[in-house]
Amino acid sequence: MKQATEIAIKLKGTPVKLTYSREEDFTHDFPRQIGMGRASGTVINGKVETLDLSIATVSASLSQLSRLGQSLPGPDKQIVAGAWDLPYAIPNFRVRGYKVPELAPTSSWRSVGAVTGGFFADCAVDEFIHQAGADPLEERLRLCNDDVARKVLEAVGEMSNWGSDLGANRGRGIAFVHSFGVPVAEVVEVTNTEDGIKIDKVFVAADVGKVIDPINFDNQVKGGVVWGLGHAMNCEVTYSDGMAEQNNFDEFQGMRMSQCPVIKVRGLENAAKVHGIGEPPVPPAAPALANAIFAATGKRLREMPFNKEIDFA
Repeated sequence: MKQATEIAIKLKGTPVKLTYSREEDFTHDFPRQIGMGRASGTVINGKVETLDLSIATVSASLSQLSRLGQSLPGPDKQIVAGAWDLPYAIPNFRVRGYKVPELAPTSSWRSVGAVTGGFFADCAVDEFIHQAGADPLEERLRLCNDDVARKVLEAVGEMSNWGSDLGANRGRGIAFVHSFGVPVAEVVEVTNTEDGIKIDKVFVAADVGKVIDPINFDNQVKGGVVWGLGHAMNCEVTYSDGMAEQNNFDEFQGMRMSQCPVIKVRGLENAAKVHGIGEPPVPPAAPALANAIFAATGKRLREMPFNKEIDFA
């Protein structure tokens, strides 16, 4: 806007079209926040009894508001979004958020803090469930203390035929995140091939109270899944001499069309209020993929992007 205004002042009355090159567009924006999570817990008699999760990240909300000359009134709840309000009756449950100094100006990302908190929380839950020797879906259902969320979990289990045998070198992972008032459960199925992990299918169940536009609902969910999976696979911004090193699609690939899985979507309408669906499908994608890769390979992925440790076919 500033550059366009400066040009317009000098060329009054002359129509001017201002465009950036792809490289300029890539390197002149505010990235999403970086974050770290630490979890501890206990399992007793095959059940998850304790979850203590700490999340440290910069405040994208504060960074955005500061550029507008405004302050953040109170703590930034986006730091613990997708984690603090898990609808699980874990007997001993605590989530703490820590706002750390920003490394550079940041901005919000699709689903804001829920994509960070949701990854930390659900993957921690999945690890403790595995330690307990319980079934990932059954233990989530046992812990669930919200009827709407329970129906979402049951729906995605039915859609994915949870518990059926996938065969050799294959794995199935489930994740659940509640964000923006919308409970979303996703199941990802993968195959461990010679060329790397191939994402085969994704099943998504979400409850927005009322599906106003079924076609738009379906498109939003599928787009959110592709967005979340693609970034978890290989997208990262690194810096050298204060500048972003990735400046085109060859260095910031995301998910290619040939890698896109079959995505099945179901919209439930049990919630009391109508909510949006633009952002909630994103947070469960990465943990569901990580949990599926663990099921197929026995390897836990705790850092994104995942291509730091594995290849994707």
